[in-house]
Amino acid sequence: MCVSLSMSEQQGIKEMARKTVPQLIASAGYPVEKHRVTTEDGYILQLHRIPAGRRFARRIGPSSKKKKAVLIVSGLLGSSGDFVIMGPERSIAYLLADEGYDVWLGNLRGDIYTSHTNYTRNNPKFWEYSFHEHGIYDLPASIDKVLEVTGLSKIMYVGFSMGTTSFFITLSEKPEYNDKVLAYVALAPAVYMRNVKNTAETLLLNWKLPDRMRERGLLSATIPRDLLEMFVTNMCYVKKPQRDVCTSFIYTIIGEDQEQYDWDMMAIIIMRLQPASWRQLEHFGKIALTDTFTSWEGGLKGAVKPYKLSNVKIPVSLFYGHNDRLTEKSQIMRLAEELKATGVLEDILPASEWPKFNHLDFVFARDVRTLLNEKLVDYIGKMFSKYG
Repeated sequence: MCVSLSMSEQQGIKEMARKTVPQLIASAGYPVEKHRVTTEDGYILQLHRIPAGRRFARRIGPSSKKKKAVLIVSGLLGSSGDFVIMGPERSIAYLLADEGYDVWLGNLRGDIYTSHTNYTRNNPKFWEYSFHEHGIYDLPASIDKVLEVTGLSKIMYVGFSMGTTSFFITLSEKPEYNDKVLAYVALAPAVYMRNVKNTAETLLLNWKLPDRMRERGLLSATIPRDLLEMFVTNMCYVKKPQRDVCTSFIYTIIGEDQEQYDWDMMAIIIMRLQPASWRQLEHFGKIALTDTFTSWEGGLKGAVKPYKLSNVKIPVSLFYGHNDRLTEKSQIMRLAEELKATGVLEDILPASEWPKFNHLDFVFARDVRTLLNEKLVDYIGKMFSKYG
């Protein structure tokens, strides 16, 4: 049963959902910078930097170039905002900044902080990409930008979900970037996806969903903001822990965790969902259907051409959720064995001992600070101490 929100509550949620990432960071009392970089194929990406914590904001200057830098990249339908939206007391970007790190939040082509030198979002060519292009164009350009601005020779990379998929492609296809990254922390890595093969068969082979959407003029997997706001404020009840349309749908995909569902924030989080290309979904589908970490080359039914994970040369740490139905533990264990065989697996760890910890809990759990982020800050510190 759904309960309507008051007009003032609806307006407050909408205002929070519409804030840009720099606005969120500044309103939280942190210094923020916007940087832009253009990829080799013409996409313009915005990076958001938190160069200091609140305690050190007034001391920003040349000395900030000496700080250890961390680049954090989100998953499918996400953006740089995923790592600040839960606020200064919980979000990983703020906690790292308060520990003295130079924090960089990446954005991948397609989200609202990206554009193109020649194509508008209404041009079908803008959407002709998958996370393959994220890996060979976006992340290399972003890493180079961080190194250029900071003057550092290496940074730490933290990826979540598709942010890990993309970076494994970077290291596989552009192995020279092993020399630019100190260590790699992969949260809910999406590399092997045998567990969603049936879903991929239904959506891509039987229903042919992306093709049907394209035929209807929908260039991307994008929900107009006004439609999304109307759906959330009328169909998602955010005040008490009782099941509604939103939670029922989300839990079917990622795993149930009522206790960690933040009812005050979830409407805002859903409203901030980012656009995606149909090819991203199709590429994940090809990986699931072939049971291989393969390139998109040749399309969904094209030849299987595995990425060269043997090209990964830096220490890799994998974090999994006990109840993550999307990036399932068994598939992450399979990746761990492959990385272990080549000598680059640093560790494989549960993100939390909480048995219901699911895919979205990595960034949006009610108690994400105590369940994961405090441990993650400590772990990143250990990696810097060990390899920095």
